[in-house]
Amino acid sequence: MPEGKDRTLIQKASERLSAVKDAMTGQPHFDFPAFDQLPKVEGQPQGCTWGFFDKNGVRDQVGTINLLTPEVVKQASQEIRSGQHVQLDWCLSDGVQFPGFGRRKFEQKVIDFRTLTDGKQIVLDDELHFNTQGGSQWDSLKHCAHQKTQMHYNGLSHEEAIASDKNGIHNWCERGGIVGRGVLVDWLSWYEKKHGNPPSPITTHAIPISEIEETLKWQGTTLKPADILLVRSGYTRWHDYANPAERKAGTQDNANAIGVEANEASVRWFYEHHFAAVAGDTVAFESWPPNIEAGWALHEWLLVQFGTPIGELWNLEGLSKVCEQEKKWSFFLTSAPLHVRGGVGSPPGVIAIF
Repeated sequence: MPEGKDRTLIQKASERLSAVKDAMTGQPHFDFPAFDQLPKVEGQPQGCTWGFFDKNGVRDQVGTINLLTPEVVKQASQEIRSGQHVQLDWCLSDGVQFPGFGRRKFEQKVIDFRTLTDGKQIVLDDELHFNTQGGSQWDSLKHCAHQKTQMHYNGLSHEEAIASDKNGIHNWCERGGIVGRGVLVDWLSWYEKKHGNPPSPITTHAIPISEIEETLKWQGTTLKPADILLVRSGYTRWHDYANPAERKAGTQDNANAIGVEANEASVRWFYEHHFAAVAGDTVAFESWPPNIEAGWALHEWLLVQFGTPIGELWNLEGLSKVCEQEKKWSFFLTSAPLHVRGGVGSPPGVIAIF
């Protein structure tokens, strides 16, 4: 963590987080320094926000979920008009059929109590065994470290992350879950209507910020601070229609996936918009694998430097259809992750309401 003058500057910035509600929009205003004006944090690149959300000397473990204030949630509730609602969790048992990176495949064991009680109880239980990265998920702030320094969000060392529950998902749960205004960037629909057949989702095709902005303009969608940004790229749609051989070749035998471009322009764009969280329908949100050596991997910037949760492998197909029907790509969004102390990842339990 920074010390001396830099630490004092960050603490002063943190104290300004309680800035007043904007009278025109109903959105609270947060006095963020410009990217290049953020105080330097030793060992981390310029743009690191560690300490910004600390309060009374207590190290923050929530990250940009802090932006989801009661005022933001109240304003987001005005997105509810028709009452339509869509759950965005990909079915756990129908997720990635052949997980990569050596991750465990989903398993369900149904327990028949008749065999345990000599037929006296007609009851079923079940036990689930799965890796939280194998389907729709949130990455917690202890999932990925800054690879060069092996540090997680807000100065948590990798050794401390292993040995403690710090930066775990339980912090979001104990704050009340994740609730706010969601925005879908339906890049896939935009691309298909503007350019025809989209790139293969099992390639490292990088979606540039310019195309995200073009999609938002095409939708007529305006972003707000503290939004939860969702990007549809077509990965889960590909998996749903692929046969087993294609799935294995595209997931277990291949580590490539479509996603948002990881470069300096993207990092600065994400910082300037101050999203509460981001998510997508692909393996890693960003194009994978990223060039770690270049220094702009979005996992390192979003999770580590900014404290911004990343959602992956969300099922955005039904959401896309409802957005098209409603001619509205913003909605009230609520997510209840699994309440596991020190949790590294979790199914999102996420619902979009129109």
